[in-house]
Amino acid sequence: MSIPVGICLSPKRVPDLAPGYDYLELGVSSDLVPLKEDFSPEPLQALRPPVRAFNIFVPKELKLVGPNVHWEQVELYVQRALSRAKMVGGQVIVFGSGGARRVPEGFSKEEAWNQIKRFLTLCANYAEKNAIIIAIEPLNQQETNILNTYAEAVEMARQVNRKPIRVLADIYHFVMEEEPLEHIRQAPEWLAHVHLADSGRYYPGSGTYPLKELFEILHEIDYQGMVSIECRWRDLSQESRAALAYVRSLAG
Repeated sequence: MSIPVGICLSPKRVPDLAPGYDYLELGVSSDLVPLKEDFSPEPLQALRPPVRAFNIFVPKELKLVGPNVHWEQVELYVQRALSRAKMVGGQVIVFGSGGARRVPEGFSKEEAWNQIKRFLTLCANYAEKNAIIIAIEPLNQQETNILNTYAEAVEMARQVNRKPIRVLADIYHFVMEEEPLEHIRQAPEWLAHVHLADSGRYYPGSGTYPLKELFEILHEIDYQGMVSIECRWRDLSQESRAALAYVRSLAG
């Protein structure tokens, strides 16, 4: 069975997308607008390909770490985000949110770790109600200063120990952190979602990232999730066609 291939894209750019993608990955904060009380699901429900995943979970203004975390506001945000994601067909939400989870200078890393664990436990409560997976995204150290590797994200998921909390593998961050892809093979049961790019964070097939090795591992571990292309586009119509053909050749 082939792995579903999607693309991270804003709704306004969908008309320029090459045909053939299985799903769209949108932004939580931008497209589900959980900071606002009003939300109309119909425009997102009407999109084709359909919406199946979300990223950009928490905006940097809503702090999850540090001395000024407003947990009631965080919980309301999570509640709205997950219920709205469910309304429009979302199955996976990626938790990157580098600004929201950045540890302030001088703040305890241990306390920050526990705050993120508290946040993910809160997410799990609502994820279970809405049948949604939360995939922790390891971000390179240029984007945030905690949870920088797949191995660290797996350790966090293990400590939270709730079924909806899993981990994402993003080849861009693997390369930036010089983390071996072998780490996926060492903890395959935690992998729930994958992000794809290539050299310079351009489209898959345009550079030298070890995408073939990544897909060999995905097939070897019998990966059951989706893969989303998340990259910079210079000519979306043309490049999204080339990217899809290349990824399909690897995904089977």
